[in-house]
Amino acid sequence: MIVSRLKWFLEYYKLLDMSQSCFKKRRTTDHILRLHDTVQKFLANRHHVRAIFIDLEKAYDVVSHQVLLFKLVQMGINGRMFNFINSFLSSRTFQMRLASSLSTTKTLENGIPQGTVLSPILFTIAVNHLPKSISSPSALYADDCCFWESGSNID
Repeated sequence: MIVSRLKWFLEYYKLLDMSQSCFKKRRTTDHILRLHDTVQKFLANRHHVRAIFIDLEKAYDVVSHQVLLFKLVQMGINGRMFNFINSFLSSRTFQMRLASSLSTTKTLENGIPQGTVLSPILFTIAVNHLPKSISSPSALYADDCCFWESGSNID
């Protein structure tokens, strides 16, 4: 229910960057087609296209709770929804086990829990600013990114 309401809110108010296609209905192939069209057009005119594909490894683990919560407030997500997400991220603990020994309990200060239905949409919000900080055309799908340049001289 939380994920459905959050997705609706983000889509209704168009809060996710157009370069991000994750969780947008009928948009998962848009970026592939856009890049393919760019490559075909520029190669036909004997120009160049350079692309960088990035898979952000362990990306969920480094997301700052404070930054994510600040972004939620900036997007207008407040009240019970904000409180639920804040509670979801807060006071998470972990322990390490080696054979029969168990470490002391540690609190997670960063990171979005993996394997939950809410985590991917929270990560999408966390990286929503990325396309605005890069001048090249870009495409994002969760933690996978592609940036490209095209033209007769792209050095």
